[in-house]
Amino acid sequence: MEMPLRLVLIDDDQGVLRALGLLLQAMKFEVTTFSSAQEGIEYAASSASVDLVVTDLRMPLLTGEDVVREVRRRQPALPIVVMSGHATPTDMAALQALGMNAFLPKPFAPDQILSIVRSLFGATVRRVDAA
Repeated sequence: MEMPLRLVLIDDDQGVLRALGLLLQAMKFEVTTFSSAQEGIEYAASSASVDLVVTDLRMPLLTGEDVVREVRRRQPALPIVVMSGHATPTDMAALQALGMNAFLPKPFAPDQILSIVRSLFGATVRRVDAA
């Protein structure tokens, strides 16, 4: 039996955090959510049991850019997906330079995040309702 991928989800919007967390859990991912970027960074950087970080770009105090910078510095191989409905070309260039693995524009359909996860981890990742 395959182990589920373990995701850290970071977003300051509690509604988005709850809805996306439930969606990812329904897709059989193991999700740990954080509304604080700093707490999410600490957890992702100190845990060997994290497979992927998904973070919002626009947050107070620390941004998605800060998340990418810190996680990349402390866990260089950990894949990071940044999501935003307001990313500029300057944001995208900075995120790519920092080592973001993929970008997810908000709003998005469930299949879009699944497609990104498949591109990062291979075709073995599938929707449970498609089994």
